[in-house]
Amino acid sequence: MGFANIKEWPDAEDAGQSWITGFRKAASTVATTTSAWTDYSYYAGSPPANFYASTPLEAAVVEASRGIYVPTVSPAKQFIRNLKLMTAASSATSTANARQGLIVNDLLLYYPFIDTDAVGEQQDMVNTVTIPRYEGGQVMAVSQSAASTVGTFTFTYTNDEGVSGRVSQPHFTFAVGGGGQIVASSVGSSASYHPFCHLQVGDKGVKSIESVTFTAAGGGLMALVIVKPLMTAYATQESRRTTTGNLESYGACDEFASVINRAPPRIVDGAVINLLAAGYGGSLASSILSGILETTWN
Repeated sequence: MGFANIKEWPDAEDAGQSWITGFRKAASTVATTTSAWTDYSYYAGSPPANFYASTPLEAAVVEASRGIYVPTVSPAKQFIRNLKLMTAASSATSTANARQGLIVNDLLLYYPFIDTDAVGEQQDMVNTVTIPRYEGGQVMAVSQSAASTVGTFTFTYTNDEGVSGRVSQPHFTFAVGGGGQIVASSVGSSASYHPFCHLQVGDKGVKSIESVTFTAAGGGLMALVIVKPLMTAYATQESRRTTTGNLESYGACDEFASVINRAPPRIVDGAVINLLAAGYGGSLASSILSGILETTWN
């Protein structure tokens, strides 16, 4: 199953083989760093907040209810048809969240409450469950508390080809004001921001994480989360209305039709869809991201 030619793409919608889901996430009041990445799944809204809260260091899957809902369509194959995004300002004059880079992810597996102050101690992960839907994915380090200082760490893992004992590049952590922010991704400095952690040279993905070791304290707690990136997008304008002067409204929706912009990304049944964002115009604190995800199948 799937789409054999471009004609089948509109025909699927005409046949009712499509789904539209709205979402709305409200960032917390905690300031984020310009150009650093933030996990929108951690914030309140629809779908509800996902705090990666379960048994410390034990592998767990994210509940389906924490993701943007998409139907199960097996034996058909489902793809992203369209993504619409709009940001709402935190105030009538704010323009800080007008420029955001976004990544749509399928949340696969996570390891919570890793102690970034456990210097020199190997924190062994407990792999009681296995990665769903894919052979492997990328790793993001998500803060689960405020972090007070710059730490350094590596993690060992099994790669997507099943080879164990692989060692990540050494990573810096960042000082952050609260949970939900990407707290570590850089191997160059504590002020260089990337969405995902860097693996051992030659590796493309991670199946499971074996252990984490800090060589300098980071002053907080974090989760390592394995995700499958599906597509990239961006928000270019901020929706707001002035309260004095011209009393005009500003902002517009950004739309991404996948068949035009890229090969349509496939969504595997059971996917837990959410978004990762970097605010290039300033802090995303108290801002809102809303949108519509449309899928189709054949």
